[in-house]
Amino acid sequence: MVSQPRPTHISIVALPESMATPVHGLYETLMMLEAVGRNLSGDGTRLFEIEIVGPAPGILRGACGLPLDVHRAMSEVQQTDIVIVTSMFFEDEWITGRHPQTVAWLKAMHDRGASLCSACAGALLLAETGLLDGQEATTHWAFAPTFRQNFPQVRLCIEEMLVTAGPRHEFVMSGAASSWQDLILYLIARHSSPSTAMAIGKFLLYSWHEASQAPYISFMPPADHGDAVIRALQAWLHEHYAVPCPVEEMVQRSGLPESSFKRRFRNATGYSPLHYVQHLRVEEAKTLLERTAMPIDQVCLAVGYEEPAFFRRLFKRLTRITPGQYRRKFHFPFPARGVTEPVDVGGKPRHAGRPVGLP
Repeated sequence: MVSQPRPTHISIVALPESMATPVHGLYETLMMLEAVGRNLSGDGTRLFEIEIVGPAPGILRGACGLPLDVHRAMSEVQQTDIVIVTSMFFEDEWITGRHPQTVAWLKAMHDRGASLCSACAGALLLAETGLLDGQEATTHWAFAPTFRQNFPQVRLCIEEMLVTAGPRHEFVMSGAASSWQDLILYLIARHSSPSTAMAIGKFLLYSWHEASQAPYISFMPPADHGDAVIRALQAWLHEHYAVPCPVEEMVQRSGLPESSFKRRFRNATGYSPLHYVQHLRVEEAKTLLERTAMPIDQVCLAVGYEEPAFFRRLFKRLTRITPGQYRRKFHFPFPARGVTEPVDVGGKPRHAGRPVGLP
């Protein structure tokens, strides 16, 4: 008699900072997969065993107050195949050391052969183990500054939607919040089959995101760097980004030698003046593509570029998709009956990339 293969055991971590939707979404996807998997295999084989683990069994209130039913305390779990740390919500900066027992448990599970996975900000807790040092990782793009500040030894690839790392590819990380769907489809394909992942994806209307988070990333340069001269120039630039030769204009306005200005600007913002201008102009172009029906060549002119071909190359380099693809993906839909054309809302673009604190 041939023995049935052992189901893959998955432990989904719930903490007070955890968002309820990813925890429930992962759990319910895997539970629903059992029916899909049985239909595919025809032999009733169980693919996964799933449980939600946390500091203690019972009802745990998540980050937004919704209840999470913790099945077992992490301390009771001595062996598992996959651990998933899901999206977390917290204010301001990530503070290390808030969950030492969880970090120790993650290390122990890895030592016993488990894969460690994260969705969104869960990568911050994975990084606390030190196991990601020298490895590549990804997380929600908005948490990039606090991630880099706390874990400079980790090579953060914030543009990537899904990253695997480690000698056994035992670390699997997905990007922004809803990318937990990419994570679970990847894990199903890897530990069951691509056809099974496709089947549950079709059933639940999940779809793979692009391979990159780049189209979603907003340009958010710092303004709290303490250099009043550069801060004033940032404020000016965010109002006059489309002027000809903005870098030369800033040099003149600064009253500094060009080399000194460029050095101070990079030290303060993390960008060269030219790259800052390029990121800012593309961010404003994204706003026009999202909110108006302005032709792409006019968008190019509106943000300060005269050569559409150069603008298109720059836009794709920074976002990994073309302006046309960006518009099709992010233009606000108008599905109401009788509306057949995009609505041009007009007006000046919002300054989405304006640093916090600038007037």
